Amino acid sequence: MRPRLLFPVTIGLSDGIITSLMIAASRMAEPSSVSAYFALRVAAGSAIVGMFSFFVAEYSRLRNELSRSSRQLGYPSPSFLLRTRLGRSILVEAITGTSASGVSGFTGALIPLAAAAFTLSPYAPFLAAFVSLVLLGIGLARAVSGSYITWPTGMLALGILMALVGMALHIT
Repeated sequence: MRPRLLFPVTIGLSDGIITSLMIAASRMAEPSSVSAYFALRVAAGSAIVGMFSFFVAEYSRLRNELSRSSRQLGYPSPSFLLRTRLGRSILVEAITGTSASGVSGFTGALIPLAAAAFTLSPYAPFLAAFVSLVLLGIGLARAVSGSYITWPTGMLALGILMALVGMALHIT
């Protein structure tokens, strides 16, 4: 994977999985209560919200970097650099990251929801979510030269916490 896509893919997958746990944990625990249509709707909603948040955060971060660079170079106004090819490239970079985040977010949310829709076991969606988060943690540990114990354990703990909060809130 290209290094610049690591952040959007990671945030998309993790956000998708934990959002679906938060929104639908109590429903996923009931056998036969999640339809394929429901799974697609929740995954799409999660992805759309994640994409909006990612674009706003990433585009503002990139514009801020360009603005800071403009001040360091002594330009009287940051608008000079923002109107150049650099300004257009940060927009393209933000849109590319947003797209990767959206696809990853949809996929991440669909993992536990599809397990709930296509199995009768109340444990399958949670197991699918937790295994996915552990695998994501292992991938992150490898990508950032981190601990192969800390990253997966932290991701698993986050998933369990979100499932418990989702069960307590009983959103759907």
